[in-house]
Amino acid sequence: MPWSLFEIPLALPTFALVMFRLGGLMATAPIFASRIVPVRVRIALTMTLSAMIFPFVRQQVPTEISLVTVVISGMGEVLIGLSIGLAVTVLLVGADIAGQMVAQQAGIALGQVFDPSRQDRTTVVGQLYGLTLLTVFLLAGGHRATMAALLDTYAVIPILSYSHDESVVLLLIEMFTAAFIFGLRLAAPVLIALFLSSITLGFLSRTMPQMNILSVGFTLRVMVALGAASIALASCHELLMDAVWSGLEAVRGAFGLDVSQLRLVH
Repeated sequence: MPWSLFEIPLALPTFALVMFRLGGLMATAPIFASRIVPVRVRIALTMTLSAMIFPFVRQQVPTEISLVTVVISGMGEVLIGLSIGLAVTVLLVGADIAGQMVAQQAGIALGQVFDPSRQDRTTVVGQLYGLTLLTVFLLAGGHRATMAALLDTYAVIPILSYSHDESVVLLLIEMFTAAFIFGLRLAAPVLIALFLSSITLGFLSRTMPQMNILSVGFTLRVMVALGAASIALASCHELLMDAVWSGLEAVRGAFGLDVSQLRLVH
């Protein structure tokens, strides 16, 4: 019998530290932190995964540690998980940025819908872009790569050894910048199509003053926006895949992990 009843109380602090790091990821990472998943399920999944990870990392922690050490070190463990999950989530925000820009230019930004995964309102185009990017994220194995990044941190950042530095802040800044650039690139085809449609409508209004541009312009811009968005999403799979993998590589690089191992996860 590898475990005795007397060893269980000594292992609880180490198990708690493992659960802190994993819990930070489960609270912020895409899919894992979705509001659609009940809280009880997320807690049960966190405890189950922590029990699976615990035997491989229990040698990193002394047998006897004080409660104060557990509390102080637990904050660092939570920060590691939060940083990884939040960085990946920020990347997916680029789809919302693209949808918001398209919706504003098409004149449908006020027609918002409820997003149950985030318990928030978003535009129709933003939800379309967000669901598409989330699907690509799953198909590319992004959820497995995110979890693998957390597991690999135990090799470079053992339990009780995390020290606060600027790498986390720089990672978040880099991900916010990448999300904005990605959102602009994703929305660019639709914005160009809307720009050309505006020029066309302006030309028609000057050449045919009897045509009521206001009555047909709004409908035409919406049709152009939705049509261009559908064509763009169907043909920009390489852009979506590149954004997902680049974001995951940035996360691994910020924590000093081997980036070459990322493709093996998929």
